[in-house]
Amino acid sequence: MVTVRNLVFFFLISALLFAGCGGDSDEQVSQPPEDVEQEISLFSLIQSQGGRTKWKLDADSATYLKSDQVALKKVQLVIFGDKGVETMTIHGDRGEVDERAYDVKIMGNVVGISSDGARLETEELYWRDRTGKIYTAQGVKVTITHEDSVIVGEQLLAYPELETVRLKKVVGTTWVDEKGSEKSAD
Repeated sequence: MVTVRNLVFFFLISALLFAGCGGDSDEQVSQPPEDVEQEISLFSLIQSQGGRTKWKLDADSATYLKSDQVALKKVQLVIFGDKGVETMTIHGDRGEVDERAYDVKIMGNVVGISSDGARLETEELYWRDRTGKIYTAQGVKVTITHEDSVIVGEQLLAYPELETVRLKKVVGTTWVDEKGSEKSAD
């Protein structure tokens, strides 16, 4: 004869059995998003042309996406000049590489240091492999500091040496004589 007490006991045991069959959550493997093909740690990429290294990219991790893009975390891009000498090193929190054009986008706390010590700071910077230039999009603020000069502007276009720089909406301060008198450009 089946009693209420036996039914409760049966349901309790059944519930415990089903709960035990689920496995530990630590053992479950989460599926990557559909656009991810591969994820790796300690990523490095060197772009060469005619036996000469053009640039070297290092990142803590890389995620290959089906769209021919590689998403990066903690990025360092070293750009070399025509004679194989380092012209600029750029760091950022994250980035992307277009595998077809070998263009690089660096984002988040971007800092670039040229070979002569000029410092570039922005939140988003692009490297165009084909032209060998760095640039920012419209409206992106850029600060360049070199020796006693500080220039702030938007929409940067320059070679990595930062010898000649094109900016819009420029504000700058520079020390032009040995006495330390300050001149401003608006």
